[in-house]
Amino acid sequence: MGAYMPSKCASDIDQLPAQLSAAFVALYVAGIRSRELYSSILQESLVANPRLLSTWTVWEPDAFDGRDAEFVNTEGHDGTGRFVTCWHRAAGHIERVPVIGYHSPGEGDWYWMPKRRLTACQLAPMDYQFGTHAVRITSRISPLVIDGRFHGAVGIDLSASPALDGDGTQQKHRATTSPLLESKLSVLSPREREVVHWLGQGKSNDEIATILGISSHTVKNHLDHIFQKLGVHNRYEAILATT
Repeated sequence: MGAYMPSKCASDIDQLPAQLSAAFVALYVAGIRSRELYSSILQESLVANPRLLSTWTVWEPDAFDGRDAEFVNTEGHDGTGRFVTCWHRAAGHIERVPVIGYHSPGEGDWYWMPKRRLTACQLAPMDYQFGTHAVRITSRISPLVIDGRFHGAVGIDLSASPALDGDGTQQKHRATTSPLLESKLSVLSPREREVVHWLGQGKSNDEIATILGISSHTVKNHLDHIFQKLGVHNRYEAILATT
């Protein structure tokens, strides 16, 4: 994980961890302890924001519902049974996995910093390898503080591209295509470029098929060719390689 930095809310997506934290605290105070409900909120947030790599939450031992022992090694949980669920994009689809690396300071500073300070934080952008592409990734985390006590944290991981300017706000997309990007796109056919465009808009295969007036099977074939030409393995890598 990268270095700790104070959180900056520069856009709607920057505010998402605070919004998730507020929602989780409100549900908790209302006595709602459904792990599936909280997990579905994370999943829906990821689906609604194509730029996100993952959404996740980590709760202190037995802090969520006192039932950690019942959830040991179940879907979205590890051997502790703690509520440590993550939804992330992998192999062209969204899946639920347990969060890892939260156990101790150092590797788990992204969790221990908000735990110690009870404040939101943002990780400095760091390089992360997606297939053949090195991507700048950053994380934003908000603590779950109830009655003045730390219960856990909720966060998001996202691509740091396009670059952030000096005050942390996202630079506007330029209307023109950069020479590097144009070079990448030049290996694609006109139809494949159309598929990539709608892929970047977060559209599913069925939605792309409807927009382009082709079958979902044809869209899948185009994606297979696109992955091969770009040297990537899934939809997310293709988006990152062409933005």
